[in-house]
Amino acid sequence: MQKSSGSNNQDVKQKNRMLVLKLITVNKGVSRVDIAKMTGLSKMTVGNIVTELIEQGIVTEKNLSDNPFPQNNGNYGRKPIMLTLSPDSPCICGMLIKRELCQIVIGDLSGTILEQINYEFSSLENGDALIDMLMQGFQTLTARIERPILAISIASLGPLNSSDGIILNPPYFYGIENFPITSIIHKITGLPTFLVNDANAGALAEKLYGIGKDIPNFTYLHIMNGIGSGLVLKDSLYEGDTGQSGEIGHTSINFAGPQCACGNKGCLDLYANVDNMRQKVFELSPFYPASPLASVSHPTWYDIVDCANRKDALAIIVIEEFCSYVSYALINTLNLLNIATLIVGYDSSLNGFIIEDIIKNKLSRTLLSANYDDITVIHSKFNGNAPLIGSIAFIADKIFSLNLSLFK
Repeated sequence: MQKSSGSNNQDVKQKNRMLVLKLITVNKGVSRVDIAKMTGLSKMTVGNIVTELIEQGIVTEKNLSDNPFPQNNGNYGRKPIMLTLSPDSPCICGMLIKRELCQIVIGDLSGTILEQINYEFSSLENGDALIDMLMQGFQTLTARIERPILAISIASLGPLNSSDGIILNPPYFYGIENFPITSIIHKITGLPTFLVNDANAGALAEKLYGIGKDIPNFTYLHIMNGIGSGLVLKDSLYEGDTGQSGEIGHTSINFAGPQCACGNKGCLDLYANVDNMRQKVFELSPFYPASPLASVSHPTWYDIVDCANRKDALAIIVIEEFCSYVSYALINTLNLLNIATLIVGYDSSLNGFIIEDIIKNKLSRTLLSANYDDITVIHSKFNGNAPLIGSIAFIADKIFSLNLSLFK
């Protein structure tokens, strides 16, 4: 039976306080009047909360009266005082672990990255080497700022047990298994430390700071070294019982397919990957000698996607096959949950949405809901950086929902 608990005036006050702070941070400039309209709180209540936040050094005022240009069709009336995060407000340390790259950032509650350091690697001796790399980055960045750090959030490739802070057994991750990363980092730093699946972090970044702000249900699809997904259901990130939700790359699209390192057969990751795309380029290059890819000895994801966005025929064929595999897995997920919005995150150096267009076309022909709902496929606001931003968003969301204190 689900337990319920009552609320007292102090609970309500704290919830209102975090609601106001959330609106100030995610809108990056909002007035007291705007907040009152958005929340339904009285102007006096909003004013009292804002005064407290200013006194505590979390929020500051920005006066727009020095703007020489008229607003509202020439109305020179009183300009609103906008509220933003204080430059002295507490920060968050975010970390992103990929197979060949670790990124460490310091950011604020608005998702703005203030400091960043990247470490590329081709192998790791063991989990201790991973910790040494992350701690070197943490110490380097924290030495550059004087603001307090609230917590550390680690977005990582999976599978994970997020609730216990353990990296379980990611395929092809240098033999690192059952690694209690959060307890180790907490012991070193003394800071609250959390672990989240990288695609789930990407979904939360979109929900808190990006395209998904006003979308109650959506799937975030992240294409990196593997393929992951994050689910936002009824305006909240869905992580499952232990944080392993969203492992779409390890769902089978061929029950008679090859064995995956995860133990499953015919996993999506075995078909939709850069190595297979590269092999397809080599096989078809003799038939498309004019393609820019035909002269590239080792085409990358960037090369193939950018050529496809330039309408190169060879690249489009390769991307088409890649998107077919991805769509097979997506159809199962979206039909099961009846979700009509998909946000896709990946790196690309050109503006262009051929991947989104192809996926939408395939889903629109196959999804059960396609005849009733308009399927929306959108490129991520953060390109391929949503999981990194999401490592910050994960802590911010805990603070806004009162699951982590803003004050030490």
